[in-house]
Amino acid sequence: MGAPFEVHYDGQTTHMRTVLAGLMRPGVPAPVLVLHPQQQSLYVDLSPTAMQRLTGAPLSELDAGGVTADSLLPWVSSLGEELAEQSHGRRETLMRARLLESLDNAGRVPWPSDSVAALTLIKRSRGQVSVEDVARQAHLSPRRLRHVMRRELGVTPKFAARAARLASAVDRAAHGAESWAQVAAETGFHDQSHLVHEFQAMMRTTPDAWVAEEGRNLQGWRRPAA
Repeated sequence: MGAPFEVHYDGQTTHMRTVLAGLMRPGVPAPVLVLHPQQQSLYVDLSPTAMQRLTGAPLSELDAGGVTADSLLPWVSSLGEELAEQSHGRRETLMRARLLESLDNAGRVPWPSDSVAALTLIKRSRGQVSVEDVARQAHLSPRRLRHVMRRELGVTPKFAARAARLASAVDRAAHGAESWAQVAAETGFHDQSHLVHEFQAMMRTTPDAWVAEEGRNLQGWRRPAA
């Protein structure tokens, strides 16, 4: 809805008006999306099932760096123009309606039920579930679970749990916390140093640096103490 976003990912910088991003990948830091002052944006969190139905692309081919949505969802550009003409209060309702219409019109595509079910369980647990427990609930052996998730999603259950746990920590910090130590204790990390290590390993930054970059995009929160 305006100027293109600047996206930094895997050592490269691209500019896109609409970004379609998938799962984080091992060894590659999370992308950095640069928003300029007063730049308008709208974010939609799609389930893996909805993502595959809309795009028709294997989930393993979509990573966190994203691609321009026009390449897989050609109707998104016109939707952006339609949204830009609406008031702020109308945009979310219109976006939801258009996505539901597109899902209704999307063809039924084969989707990896075992791996998506496992990923859903991991996300719901906020990453605080063992590979063995996930495998048991998915009626697979741990080895088979690792194989199908790597093949169909491009990630292992252990990495998915790490990503889910870090996402939980980010969400907790965004909604207010007294300290990073509190965030770590409440989101399944051994201690604050463990949380810092995961930020550096998966996002190539520190919690405080993340706050400095992303804090301006968050509403009604305060910086956790060191």
